[in-house]
Amino acid sequence: MNTATLSGLALATALLLGSTALADTTIRFAHHLPTSSEQHIAAERFAKLVEDRSGGEMHVEILPAGQMGGQREIIESVQIGTLDMGYGESGLYANYVPAFGILTLPYLYDSPEHWRRVVLGDIGTGLSAQLEDATGLVVMNWIEAGYRDTYTTDREIHAPEDFKGMKIRVPESPVFVETFAALGAQPTPIPSPEIYTAMQTGVVSAMEGTPEVGYIQRMYEVAKHLNKTRHIFFDGSFVTSRTFLDSLSPDEQKIVLDAAAEVAAEQREERAGREADWFAKLADAGLEIHDVDPVPFREVLAPLQDSFAQKAGAEPVLQAIRDAGDD
Repeated sequence: MNTATLSGLALATALLLGSTALADTTIRFAHHLPTSSEQHIAAERFAKLVEDRSGGEMHVEILPAGQMGGQREIIESVQIGTLDMGYGESGLYANYVPAFGILTLPYLYDSPEHWRRVVLGDIGTGLSAQLEDATGLVVMNWIEAGYRDTYTTDREIHAPEDFKGMKIRVPESPVFVETFAALGAQPTPIPSPEIYTAMQTGVVSAMEGTPEVGYIQRMYEVAKHLNKTRHIFFDGSFVTSRTFLDSLSPDEQKIVLDAAAEVAAEQREERAGREADWFAKLADAGLEIHDVDPVPFREVLAPLQDSFAQKAGAEPVLQAIRDAGDD
């Protein structure tokens, strides 16, 4: 074999190894929300920490705004390895581990502090371990998505009976479907990128979500009322797979996991202040905002907590969450 041929093989090998190294150090992270969302801001902070702490040898490619599909598609892609990381939530993990649905039951927490004690303690750790055992998915952190309220096009919400017959968009999650069915509504699972059109065209006359999501998805253009039902205190999380983590060196794993934990801690501290800003923006945009007495809703939905826990075989989880409540 002549010298030119050897040089050509060496160059080809170098290029191949170079491309493999690049692929190994680029983390593809997808989420379904716009780039103005605090989840995207957390992802950008994560990307910067990872790049800085790896000396520029690791990079995070963020794929926002549903370009890789809705949340369910993103989680499935992380599981099979076509994505490295995504943004998930307990309601979706409940499709794999039913007990996860307990975390998003309506009117379950006394306060955000109560929720933090649950997800950052043994309960959150135990459920995450079950998810990893069942699917290979790894919950990397806990983000405080906050309280969810109800946006409506044609009526105010003051009492549970106001939901009767209402077609309301809900996430693709059993807890949400059962919650609004118990209130007499017609829950309609629709992927997040399709919510605006569904409201605009009358496929549904209501949706539920945080004030941030309501503003980012421009609900003030297609809804008239924001009813502060505060029905669920919701979580979010960065999620990856055990296969992906095991493909990293121990040092790389530490960089990724530490960065995820740090950005989540920052986000939890900042969330309440940002929520107030979102409400102000929604009011300025023309939405009529109504306070709602939660007591009648709690009474109607209280049996759902026990029945859901029983069906999920998770009565001890529900009791542990109640025991962790505020004094």
